[in-house]
Amino acid sequence: MRIARGRIEFKVRKIPLPFPERVYAVTIWPVIFYEPHVWDDVCVQAHERYHWRDQIRWLLVPWFAAYLLLRPFYGGGDEHPLEREAYRLQRLCKEDSRQ
Repeated sequence: MRIARGRIEFKVRKIPLPFPERVYAVTIWPVIFYEPHVWDDVCVQAHERYHWRDQIRWLLVPWFAAYLLLRPFYGGGDEHPLEREAYRLQRLCKEDSRQ
């Protein structure tokens, strides 16, 4: 566990259902959960920490309601309106780490 700037972050063995198998980290404000292989990945952290801030802006329940309502139209990837910016930050982080 680590605590930084109000975020409570836990390393968990596996992200549980109902989250898809391909999900390795998830934010449910005020907690972020990471599987061990992404625990120290600063780019995944940037992605999840964006969701942490976004859930504060929207409030948790409205954020998840909007996410679930939009999911059939956009899926859960980087085309989803509530994922776009998080994935953009994650990609930028990866590009910066290569330089």
